[in-house]
Amino acid sequence: MKRVLVTRPEPAALQTAAKLAEAGFEPVLLPLSRTVPLGFSVPDIRFDALTVTSANAFRHTGHAFPHRDMPLFAVGEGTARAAREAGFTEVIDGGGDAVRLAETMRKALPQGARVLYLAGRVRQPVFEERVSVAGLDMTVCDVYDIETIDYSRSELERLLGPQPLAAVMLYSGVAAEAFAAAMDRIDPPFNDKTRFLCISTRVAEKLPSNWQRHALVAEQPDETGLFRLFPKL
Repeated sequence: MKRVLVTRPEPAALQTAAKLAEAGFEPVLLPLSRTVPLGFSVPDIRFDALTVTSANAFRHTGHAFPHRDMPLFAVGEGTARAAREAGFTEVIDGGGDAVRLAETMRKALPQGARVLYLAGRVRQPVFEERVSVAGLDMTVCDVYDIETIDYSRSELERLLGPQPLAAVMLYSGVAAEAFAAAMDRIDPPFNDKTRFLCISTRVAEKLPSNWQRHALVAEQPDETGLFRLFPKL
């Protein structure tokens, strides 16, 4: 059975592991980070819409969060599903990445519309830049942060085991850099057939150069896109 390393934070890592097992792979879990809540308050102004770029936002806003009947623009299918599960009733799928999400909002909302962005503290600037160009008035509310998990050499060797990995699933540039740094501490269980499955080109570019030639990039930047790479293993 081919072993696949999952690097995303829990509890999402457990969901991915279940999908891998169902598909006939042996999941190996190595969460590289954890999400932690931040203290936040929603500005007391009227918003026309909400937006999120990660399902983590719903884990840390709590069920008492207001505005659940307001239009919510989600970055992709998985985040849209999490929004509905959190009780939001009007959810729009933004198409899979930050650029498409900003374009979806531009087409759906009038110029000057007020949007509340429930965000992680660490994020790429492209979404906010595109929303600004679109003429929308977006307020950013940081609701969670990401902490890197620091594993010792013995922990890494125990969690990864000695058998070669068929693939490593990488979901962000930060994760790619953290994974490379962690592997510097051990003799990693890779061989010539190990592939690095990257959610985007930007993630692949964060890998060490000698790994990049073994990287496969998802055609769509989400977990569905990553799973579509498995026939290439």
